[in-house]
Amino acid sequence: MTSAALDPYPSPEQREREADERAAKLVAAGFACERVEYGQSVEGRPLRAIALRAPGVGDSAPKVLVCANIHGPEFIGNRIAHGLLAAALAPTAPAPLTALLARAQLWIAPCLNPDGYARTWARAGRGALPELRHNARGVDLNRNWPLPAGARRLPLPGAGSDRPGDATYRGAAPLSEPETASLDALLAAQGFHASANLHSFMGTLFPARVCDRPSFVAYRQLCRALRANQAKTRYLRLASRLFDTFTGEQEDHQHHTRGCWSVCVESFPLLASFRQHLRAPALFWRFNPHDPRPWVDNDLPGVAAFLLASLDRPAPR
Repeated sequence: MTSAALDPYPSPEQREREADERAAKLVAAGFACERVEYGQSVEGRPLRAIALRAPGVGDSAPKVLVCANIHGPEFIGNRIAHGLLAAALAPTAPAPLTALLARAQLWIAPCLNPDGYARTWARAGRGALPELRHNARGVDLNRNWPLPAGARRLPLPGAGSDRPGDATYRGAAPLSEPETASLDALLAAQGFHASANLHSFMGTLFPARVCDRPSFVAYRQLCRALRANQAKTRYLRLASRLFDTFTGEQEDHQHHTRGCWSVCVESFPLLASFRQHLRAPALFWRFNPHDPRPWVDNDLPGVAAFLLASLDRPAPR
């Protein structure tokens, strides 16, 4: 199925075929590559990751993870995640990715919210934010993670709402949704050393919320590596040891509970979005560029550089 309304982004079926085809090409090129089904969505769609290990890399090498599309309309993150698979096969892969693949096992979960993706596709990207952003039970999956032990949620905008229908409705309980519960089981089982989680559309880096100075400095340096390797547009890091709050986001849970360096990468900056459309014809085009390729090329080396730089640090404790 194709839709001119969202061209050049793939339909759900095309997205899955693309992943299968790239996995097969990686195997043919000598990589150890496996499609792992780690759960199912509310509507029964498979939740899949691709586990990739370059020739010569042992199965005891550290594992790093790239996630995307936890929010339904944020297709550009999915394109960057798939771009990593394509770049792994390219004869001139970005240097940070080549170095990363020589030292680590790369896992990619390119669509954490397949029901939201399918709904966005079926509606040609039109609808209110909660209608497209949420999973099939109306939950913002990136507010459905447990808070770190002892943390509390401040009543700030965007910090996660307890009201169904709100854009950041956090659900009945932490990990109440199969998408988050299944991913958390994967995190626990695989022990990832670092993770980059791809979103849109702010052109901003949000590392996990940390209060201790060593971790804060470490994230500053890791994000500096990411920014230094972005091809053209370098994103601002937003972080504070004091003026911040825990919101039930994936990065905080990964860092504090799963011992994983983690950053949210908001691709396709706000200014670029408004340059594209002062008034977008559909909500989808507020979140996604008409041509994803420049943003894939811009962000892919930086994501790889963040993960690569994390390998020189012990896991968070």
